[in-house]
Amino acid sequence: MVRILCIAACWWMASAPLLAQAPRIVINPMGHSAKVHNLVFTPDGSRIISISEDKTIRVWNAENGDMLKKFESQIGDGWEGMLYASALSPDGKLLAVSGYPVSTEKENYIIIIDVEKGVQVATAIGHTNVINTLSFSGSGLYLASGSDDRTIKIWKVENTPTLKTVATISTNSAVTSLSFNARTQDLAVAVESRDILVYALQNLDKGATKFTPKPLKKHRGILNKVVYSPEGSYLASCSFDNELILWNADGTVVKEFGNIKEPVNALAFSFDGKILAALDVTGKGASYAVPGGARFTDFLAHDNTVFCAAFSPSLTGNYVVASAGGSNNEIYLWNPINGLIVRKIKGKGSAIYNLAFGEDLELFISREFSKSGKPQYKNSFNFSSFTINRNPSQQPAKRNLPKDAMQTGINTISLPKGKTIATSEGEDGRILDYLALDDGSVVVASDFSLKMFDKNGYLNKEFIGHSGAVRAVTVSADGQYLASGGEDQSIIIWKLSESGFAPSMRSFFDTPEWASYFNSLPIDSLTKEPTKKAWQDVIAFMKANGQKAVKEVEAIYKSLGEVLIPFATLFLTEDNEWVCWTPRGYFSCSSAGGQYFGWHVNRGIEQLADFFSAEQYFEVLYRPKEMSKSISEGKRVEDILRESGERIFDLGKLHRPSVGFFDVSVTMKQTDLLRYNKGTFITQARTVPLTVEIFDGGGGVKEVNIYQNDKLIINDTDVKTNGEGEKVEKTYAVEMVNELNEFKVKVVNYQKIESRADVLPVEYTGEVIATSSLYVLSVGINEYQNASYNLNYARPDAQSFTEKILEHGKGIFKSVNRLEIYDKDATRENILKGFKSIVSRAKPEDVFVFYYAGHGTLDEDNNNEYYLVPTDITKLYGDHAQLTAKGISATELKDQLTQLKAQKQIVLMDACHSGGAIKSMNVRAAASDERAIVQLARSSGVVMMASSGTQQFATEFEELRHGVFTYALLEALEGKADNGDGKITVNEIKMYMEERVPELTKKHGGKAQYPTGYITGNDFPISIIKK
Repeated sequence: MVRILCIAACWWMASAPLLAQAPRIVINPMGHSAKVHNLVFTPDGSRIISISEDKTIRVWNAENGDMLKKFESQIGDGWEGMLYASALSPDGKLLAVSGYPVSTEKENYIIIIDVEKGVQVATAIGHTNVINTLSFSGSGLYLASGSDDRTIKIWKVENTPTLKTVATISTNSAVTSLSFNARTQDLAVAVESRDILVYALQNLDKGATKFTPKPLKKHRGILNKVVYSPEGSYLASCSFDNELILWNADGTVVKEFGNIKEPVNALAFSFDGKILAALDVTGKGASYAVPGGARFTDFLAHDNTVFCAAFSPSLTGNYVVASAGGSNNEIYLWNPINGLIVRKIKGKGSAIYNLAFGEDLELFISREFSKSGKPQYKNSFNFSSFTINRNPSQQPAKRNLPKDAMQTGINTISLPKGKTIATSEGEDGRILDYLALDDGSVVVASDFSLKMFDKNGYLNKEFIGHSGAVRAVTVSADGQYLASGGEDQSIIIWKLSESGFAPSMRSFFDTPEWASYFNSLPIDSLTKEPTKKAWQDVIAFMKANGQKAVKEVEAIYKSLGEVLIPFATLFLTEDNEWVCWTPRGYFSCSSAGGQYFGWHVNRGIEQLADFFSAEQYFEVLYRPKEMSKSISEGKRVEDILRESGERIFDLGKLHRPSVGFFDVSVTMKQTDLLRYNKGTFITQARTVPLTVEIFDGGGGVKEVNIYQNDKLIINDTDVKTNGEGEKVEKTYAVEMVNELNEFKVKVVNYQKIESRADVLPVEYTGEVIATSSLYVLSVGINEYQNASYNLNYARPDAQSFTEKILEHGKGIFKSVNRLEIYDKDATRENILKGFKSIVSRAKPEDVFVFYYAGHGTLDEDNNNEYYLVPTDITKLYGDHAQLTAKGISATELKDQLTQLKAQKQIVLMDACHSGGAIKSMNVRAAASDERAIVQLARSSGVVMMASSGTQQFATEFEELRHGVFTYALLEALEGKADNGDGKITVNEIKMYMEERVPELTKKHGGKAQYPTGYITGNDFPISIIKK
């Protein structure tokens, strides 16, 4: 969103030292990936703010469900930093959030966030345990907090960086819920007992610090939640004994609700106090009239426990409830009068319920069950080819439960010979899945852990990586990899043969007596080694030599496990985007996949944490070749890179990104071209000047890129700065297209690190621009000056494609324009001349297609720059001067695409033909070229599709009379990619090609090849199918 510039600049400067903190990789599914514990609406009802066990705070647009902002605070391992409580001040300006403490702090704390500015403005430090509940007083002057430390603290809300307590109230047990009466300033409190405690806190204003509660006695069970109605007339409470009670504010009972079959876990009053919504631990909800108690409706959309609910403040009198729960952590907005769903808000991922390996490292993924309880495998991901199958034709073999291991309780598994695996209910939670391996060891997946035990029931390994319950484990056919998945929506691959880390023997036995004993052993060095193998060798030595101390050492060893880190992690969205990354951040992904993980950087408890998306490090970390090699060879990516002499990525050693912000105030002050209305900038002008303020983050400013509707329109490489912190202001003229124009600015430094995009939406309301034209530039090269490079079907492919696209495009475009360049005419000069002729004519509303069939190569002497190879190049490799003089580099191609104003651009590159003379030569190395091609598509904001085979088959061309890539492309345009609406869109073509090309290459050549596809921006049609 557009920010007030002084705020953005202050945020940037305040963040300057953050890279000194240790970054940690986290998933970013654009929604919550763990239980949502609280919801609040802003006073105008336009936004919903949610907090979660995934340690994030998210702000949503209540009207359309879009996520507007994400805040993060200090986090640690495991539960540290999970968020359980939130409250919004009555004026909607301050958000208080708290939860599980972090080990770096002596006391727990509450953070206070300025919602509009997006910065933390205060911290309240004082509790010694988990903070479960928060509530602002009606005046907004006080904040109450309740904790497992058995205290209630009242904080004075002032304009200071550290809030101070004005009262601390001790209770006999943990505080689970509290609520201020906005009218009377009474505080209702639920602790782990049957009685509600009501504290009259009116005298806080007079300096009182001691308060005696008034108990409200009616519940039979332990209390769970309490909440006052907004106007202060009523109090609702619920218990774990299936009770729901409505009280008057004076403590008299109004209504005991009957027919409550499960414990109620979420309560909310409507804005006028006339409706009460209650949802239980199974997810079932109901709404009731207040005070009469008549049941309006049921709400049954949630599939699991609901933890929170909130009514929207309404300016029109309409009632809307938001409630959050379920294994997929969705937020439902629903009508409490009729029970109908208004909207569902959730992220891009879903919980993983079942996994199964098939052949060739194909992993089948289930995120739902059939009505009969069988897992539904609607996707599979092949780790050999790094491709997704959206609708697997084959299903994995049925998994048989091991006969030699059997679950006998929620925390126990029986093993042969009377042995038992026993996990801890407190440390591990319930056992949710288990898997017996060939060597007799057993992998156990639980609520809070993933562990491997040996055949004697001793802990062998602990797998650290999941942040939620682990619900599925499976092992590859060759036994090399373990895959696990669960409620955090990620799938982690573990290499079973890897040795993890374990504490050394001396770290457990650290007294002088033990030191003296270890020093006396001939294998003393093993007592200092942090591996389980060292423990095993020492124990074997002690037993062989009759050492009595072996029993004490062996007792510790039984509970000792090596700690393993992930080999790779996969996140798969519901719309089939994906990203797979390593613990060091190297990754491969689909077109939009790079946004789904990144680095959380703690900045202490007095500032919000920062998040850096992997997208910002795309040029450095996108490594499809190395990711593929890593899985196939069982080597970690960083080891592969070290072997090739590359430095290993370390976020902490890089300069923070340079940044850029749109400053619309300049345009609005100097002209009347932009006006602001209800959150949107509007213009009637066709051309508008936009000013950008650019800040040097320490790595300089290599380029400033401005995108319009995801298409690169300005690439400014002439920005000079003199060092970290310097600000430069530049103004650029941009041309509008019909309706909404979304502008983004990204700044790239000399380490190739991008800034986060600053976004400026501008609605064009001027004269409607004429409909679009189609421009096609086709290049096909069969004949090269070096005859050994000649190809068989490059020219026919280009000609066939051109005819097909023009034939089917006539029904969409007002005019179609072709420019074809073939064989000896296809020189650098002529191809660039073709680009320039279209640059001079194409308008922003037009569509441009560039089709290239011929050779492509990488220049190792120029940082592996990718080149198209025109007809007069006589040497593909090892001749940097010739490539520079006669080739067309990816950088030059990007420049041409940027100059070309057409907003919708498609680049199709079939550089994968082999002629008879070069059967032994790979025309292009798939993964290396894939990286270059994807980087070109992403940086220029165009749709890119390219062939990616590493082996060529002459027989397939003879049989198909086309290259496989173009053959499949022609099929797609002819109608086989159509979803039934008579239009072929670029996304439909991409999906068809991704399935059809491997099928054809496997059929005709014996081995599947996979095309490279990268799509930016919105989908659009390119072909009409005539009925």
